[in-house]
Amino acid sequence: MLLSGYRIIESSMLLNGASTGMMLADLGADVIKIESPAMGDYLRLPETRHLHLQASKGKRSIAIDMKTERGREIFGRLLATSDAFVTNAIADRNDRLGLGYDQLKALKPDIVYCQNTGFGATGPFREVPSHGQMMDAMAGALPMMMGEDGLVVPSDRYRRRTGSLLSGGEGTAMGAIYSAFHIAAGLAHRERTGEGCFIDVSSAHAVVASGWAGVSALLNRPARRGWWQDEDNIRPIARYQSYQCADDLFILFCPEERKFWTAFCDLVDRPDLKDGERGVELRHEIQSIIGAQPRQHWLDLAIAHNLPIGPVNDGIEEVGADPQIAARGLFVEAEADGKPFTYIRQPAIVDRVLAPVPAPAPELGEHSDAILAELGFDEAAILSLRADGIVAAPPSERHIISSIYGDE
Repeated sequence: MLLSGYRIIESSMLLNGASTGMMLADLGADVIKIESPAMGDYLRLPETRHLHLQASKGKRSIAIDMKTERGREIFGRLLATSDAFVTNAIADRNDRLGLGYDQLKALKPDIVYCQNTGFGATGPFREVPSHGQMMDAMAGALPMMMGEDGLVVPSDRYRRRTGSLLSGGEGTAMGAIYSAFHIAAGLAHRERTGEGCFIDVSSAHAVVASGWAGVSALLNRPARRGWWQDEDNIRPIARYQSYQCADDLFILFCPEERKFWTAFCDLVDRPDLKDGERGVELRHEIQSIIGAQPRQHWLDLAIAHNLPIGPVNDGIEEVGADPQIAARGLFVEAEADGKPFTYIRQPAIVDRVLAPVPAPAPELGEHSDAILAELGFDEAAILSLRADGIVAAPPSERHIISSIYGDE
């Protein structure tokens, strides 16, 4: 695994930090999730536990009361053995616990510190708490309009997914990808220079940056309408368009380049269409051709003749059944909480070998004793820390909190 041998401390609540740690754990890093002994990460709640099972797979959990001097001593020992620190605490909240960048840098000068928040650690919104859709909304990826019933609904532009700002993905996921990428780069920088760094990621900015191709066109070609739009906000280019097949399934038909378009026209015995490019009339002609055969016919044609034609999958069932998705092992069936659970692998395959089935997500404080032992605490010290509530007791001895909303 590419990050084997690196240790990451993850101190976070909810998805920004958890998904960042997931990216690093999936690459082989030893990700140790520090949690409060009282409640742990909110993702552990029953209604979001599936997110915890996915995002915390392969991690270890230690539950420490960081408000105590002995808890901070444990953290200091752990920090000394670690390479990077991940947090989603906004603004300077971590400074109050002694976990701010300058504070950790004073203890470990070469730490790679990543603060991944909804809006970033600077700017007027730096102290505003956020949830995922707030990041998407700030990035222009969640346009709204007033519905006929007097309530706000997603705009037609959002439903049709044709605006450039809508192509940047979901905030917590994209922020995690940029965070993990920069952490890996920070570790490479440290190997070369011996210096750590402070990485400040805004997930809202990540959504914009991820849609860079469309955003660049909007910023730098203001006099030219996007190639995907006409006055009705519908793709006018017939050779880059979705079409319905005979079995009512859909394909995305993209032979924009002349060589692909010419080959297609020859294959369907329609040389008269070779000079066409756009317009409703040509779209109708192509629809009549595509609509005469089931989707698999066109997918087989694409494979046999290397044509840019692909499926438009609708829903997770179709995605999961897609032979290309299945061939690369994106989903892996395993077990979690004693029941079947489907994990999502990373989309990259390293050295032509699929990543192994991940270890299940840890229970709160599940690895506290083992990590403390690694840090040099003997059995008597560990029992004392547990007895005093500095670290969490084993899961079987702990009352499971069913709801923490409203708790501090």
